[in-house]
Amino acid sequence: MELGFWNERWERGETGFHQSVLNPYLGYYYGEKGANLGQRKRLKVFVPLCGKSLDMYWLLQNGYSVVGVECSEIAVRSFFENHELSYRCVEYENHIKYVAEESKKGRAHENSSLEIIQGDFFDLKRSDIGDITDVFDRASLIALPQEMRRRYVKKVAELQKPGTRSLLVTLAYNQDEMDGPPFSVSEEEVHELYNNKFKVEKLAGKEVIENEPRFQQRGLTALTETAYKLTRL
Repeated sequence: MELGFWNERWERGETGFHQSVLNPYLGYYYGEKGANLGQRKRLKVFVPLCGKSLDMYWLLQNGYSVVGVECSEIAVRSFFENHELSYRCVEYENHIKYVAEESKKGRAHENSSLEIIQGDFFDLKRSDIGDITDVFDRASLIALPQEMRRRYVKKVAELQKPGTRSLLVTLAYNQDEMDGPPFSVSEEEVHELYNNKFKVEKLAGKEVIENEPRFQQRGLTALTETAYKLTRL
């Protein structure tokens, strides 16, 4: 599944994976249960394969610094337009970095910053994203077919220093009922992929098919959503 696949999805407006509401796990673990505002100025959250996720804007408004990576120019520009954020572009090597400046809706939290790198996630170096403390993966791992997931985990591990925390959200279902993306990733596969370089803790798991009519229409009869905390060893 190459960059062209995702660029075509954005060009055709086939973006059912985009969520128009805040991810509840993010809101809970980085909001209600998260660090206080004074501590957030020291935290920087990396969002791989970020699209135009509303979650990034929420993090920005709540005192976190954010860096995302996304291959689609349409998605990146849409993010800034939707949130009325001005930005400047910095070109380097194979990437373009969009750096948020003022917002017409009012200034973001004074301690926070936001950058989105347009380019190939697999070409990133740690210096491209800076010293991150956290990773939020709601739709990255599950966006990739099985043969790419191990490569993804290897790369995302390379970008982290020991102690970096991740909030990972997965979906699991009977793949005979539906083709991905999003792809089914079982709890067993999460441990297989991450155990070597991460401490894996299961935070929550629930059946969500009743709240997902678009997946019901695609033939699913059951869908389990699971959240994990990963800590880089």
